[in-house]
Amino acid sequence: MDKYYNFMYIPGNNAEVKNLRIRSAFALIVIAAFVTLVATSVIMIVKYSGHMEDSHLLAKFESENAVLRARIQTFQYEIGDLEKRMDTNFELQNRARLLAGLDPIDSQVWQVGIGGPEPLALESAHITDSERIMSDLDDDLERMVRQSKLQLDSYDEIVGILEQEKKVRDCTPSIRPVRGGYLSSRFGRRMDPFTGRISQHTGVDYRARIGTPVMATADGVVTMAKKNGSFGLMIEVNHGFGFKTRYAHLSKMNLRRGSRVKRGEIIGLVGNTGRSTGSHLHYEVMFKKARRNPLHYVIPTGTYFD
Repeated sequence: MDKYYNFMYIPGNNAEVKNLRIRSAFALIVIAAFVTLVATSVIMIVKYSGHMEDSHLLAKFESENAVLRARIQTFQYEIGDLEKRMDTNFELQNRARLLAGLDPIDSQVWQVGIGGPEPLALESAHITDSERIMSDLDDDLERMVRQSKLQLDSYDEIVGILEQEKKVRDCTPSIRPVRGGYLSSRFGRRMDPFTGRISQHTGVDYRARIGTPVMATADGVVTMAKKNGSFGLMIEVNHGFGFKTRYAHLSKMNLRRGSRVKRGEIIGLVGNTGRSTGSHLHYEVMFKKARRNPLHYVIPTGTYFD
């Protein structure tokens, strides 16, 4: 026996009530179809929404990748330009090393840099183009870091040599101790003006008026400033590196023992004290306690550079 569902429909305006009779099997089919339609619609909407979201994400990723590729290309160009500049600095540095008396850096050493091994090659079959590019950039950066350290060490070596050479130059007697006057007695064997016998003259004499300024011929420290027997008032300066100078027969001493002096600084005045036949300066140069000819340590004006 068939079952039926009765549906009562009451229209507005007090119209007659209508009765709709539907078999239960047909009603179930209609309900199932409706539910299936709704479910299918929901699934389609969800899938479409997910597809749209994936499309937006894909477009976003592609845009970001394009920006990253552009940045990588710019980075590659900047690294290439930096490599050219470092190579130029390498050439200039080798010139500076030669001027400092140092051996130049070998070009093969420069290409790899000191402080690390050569970069290892990657297996091409197992990496992508992007990975290869990033690996090359990483290798370039590591090499330039090693090269920059090599340059810094080299510059330190150059500066150390030049500073040491400057100290040696500053402490080497190299100027005439008086301006004006004239050379009256040379270094070496001569006739002693007091005894008339041949004797060794341990310095040179500059004839000049009393009061003529006497200058230190190099940087140093005063180790003696007093009356010293036949030398009269005398100043001795220790310049270091084995050099000492003496200035004798002074009429006045401007410095005391322990004073630091610079080349060209006035340390006293020409006089006639001690065993002397007239106003003059007796000037001596000693190197490791041996007297040297002071004229060998007088560089002509205009040819000495600090």
